[in-house]
Amino acid sequence: MHTGQDAALYVGQSDNVLISGNRVHDNLLGIEVESSRQCDVLTDKLRTTQEHTLVAFNRVHGNNRANTANPDDLLAVLPAGIGILLVGADTTTVSLNTVKHNGFVGLGVVSLCLGFALQGQSCTGLDIEPNPDGNQIVGNVVQGNGTVPLSGGPLDAFRADLLWDGTGQGNYWQANAFATSVPPAPLLPACR
Repeated sequence: MHTGQDAALYVGQSDNVLISGNRVHDNLLGIEVESSRQCDVLTDKLRTTQEHTLVAFNRVHGNNRANTANPDDLLAVLPAGIGILLVGADTTTVSLNTVKHNGFVGLGVVSLCLGFALQGQSCTGLDIEPNPDGNQIVGNVVQGNGTVPLSGGPLDAFRADLLWDGTGQGNYWQANAFATSVPPAPLLPACR
């Protein structure tokens, strides 16, 4: 699938969605899911959480399109080259995907507050809990990502196949094939 804006596949304000069997490439973001739960599309129902989502059996590669978001938009802080990024997501399972050759990060789990901090804004006073909790990153092949240097700045240190900004609780990584991670592999929590 290929679209012209930010994400190849976008789901928002939805319940009961299964994201499966897609091929995404040449976008800023490969797959973006926000403010959704268990995911059927529901109109006129505002969601403030991202939870209970399954992202499985996808091939996500080469999403290195330049970011053309409006500078005032929170998406403007993202560099090109993101495969799958969970931002403030809860109880999401990402499993059995192949994520390769995305210049910045293959598969990331971060707090919404990271984006606000990169814009020089505070995360306090939000109507949502911004941290990722209870996510499972299991059995993915995530290789050849994070290879494109940025022009310096705080995000350069986050380039990797797997990324976790250290926020949230109960997130774990298990049985993934990858070469690089932030933090280093021994610091990524594993299932107990």
